Amino acid sequence: MLRRVIALLVSFAALAERAAARSAPVRWFVLLILRHAEAISENFVFEAARMPSPALEGIAVVGNDPDDALRLAARFYALAAALCALLPLDGLFGGRDGRRGPASGRVGPDSGCPARGWTRKANDTS
Repeated sequence: MLRRVIALLVSFAALAERAAARSAPVRWFVLLILRHAEAISENFVFEAARMPSPALEGIAVVGNDPDDALRLAARFYALAAALCALLPLDGLFGGRDGRRGPASGRVGPDSGCPARGWTRKANDTS
């Protein structure tokens, strides 16, 4: 589920970047919607990280200039990066299940994939 939220945050950031190049009325309308989405996303990220919500009301982007749209996009990217840091390390490389080997796309020293020359060896403690 976190991957889907991260993808949504990145798409919001891309939308804000595209709004920066649009006319003022279009940019105002898109930023109005995205600011609401950013406030909700920020609360979700802080709850997911089990952190208290800081009082960032004074830092939020208020204007409707192209620079304000790009700042909002940067905030969405930062929220996506924060959620990405919460993902478990074993889930970062695309494997959906716990299997290792060529079928899961993950090949490593303990995958037992003889095609790559990797074999699992006994732990030598001598």
